[in-house]
Amino acid sequence: MKLFFHLLAKLPLRFLYVLGDFFYFLAYYIIGYRREVVWQNLRNSFPEKSEKELKTIQKQFYRGLIEVFVETLKVLAISPQELERRVQIRDLEKLTQRLAEGKTVLVYVAHLFNWEWLSLICNLKQTYPLYFVYQPLSNPFFDKLMLEIRTRFGAKPLKMQNVLKDVLQNHTESRIVAFLADQSPAGTEKDHWTTFLNQDTAFFAGVEKIATKLGLPVLFGGVRKLQRGYYELYFEEIYHPQQQPNSAITETYVRLLEKQIQETPPNWLWSHKRWKKKRNF
Repeated sequence: MKLFFHLLAKLPLRFLYVLGDFFYFLAYYIIGYRREVVWQNLRNSFPEKSEKELKTIQKQFYRGLIEVFVETLKVLAISPQELERRVQIRDLEKLTQRLAEGKTVLVYVAHLFNWEWLSLICNLKQTYPLYFVYQPLSNPFFDKLMLEIRTRFGAKPLKMQNVLKDVLQNHTESRIVAFLADQSPAGTEKDHWTTFLNQDTAFFAGVEKIATKLGLPVLFGGVRKLQRGYYELYFEEIYHPQQQPNSAITETYVRLLEKQIQETPPNWLWSHKRWKKKRNF
């Protein structure tokens, strides 16, 4: 099966998009992959929108999701030059200036299309080491495949359960540690609860605790889809220990993420069961 995916990845993206259009029809109209989850999430997040508007967003989301799938697969064969042509980076100096200070920089990212290309392009465009925090997949084959994809241009994996120990030991090393921080946390009293997209929502508070304890800068890495297969990555500073000593790091991230989702609603991972946990303390 691994050989099959590698051969498929050698096909031009324009052909993979044709296959993607077929899988979009299959996923949305035939299988209905998590369609009720997506619909409920959209309806709760945008109560002001009409059913027609929400249906349009829903269909655009599924098209985008399949595009992310084929673009992620393409990483197995894409050249650095083609990836650099397809992903622009704005405000990279905001990141590199903090890295030059001689400390680990924590970067919040989210499931905004195409999140899989972000660490890849960032690793190509600057020289500092990049670590991405991840949870191993339950399927060993796909876990190994995704690690191959995500590490292709030199990024290094860092398991979630090892993050705190790793950063404590290595926080004086100039490097990037990237967190996909819009997933549901475990659900404890340590979570950060806030109103997000009109709903009571929990977020990981770990990044904020690490940053304030060790005095590490924090940035938000956002992504905008320019057109099919072309993206713009941008950075915004959330926290610097010398300039914003009392910054509400997690809440600032939530507001930046919410703003981008509201600007481009189809481009977030609506199929994730984001609100399955309720506040009970």
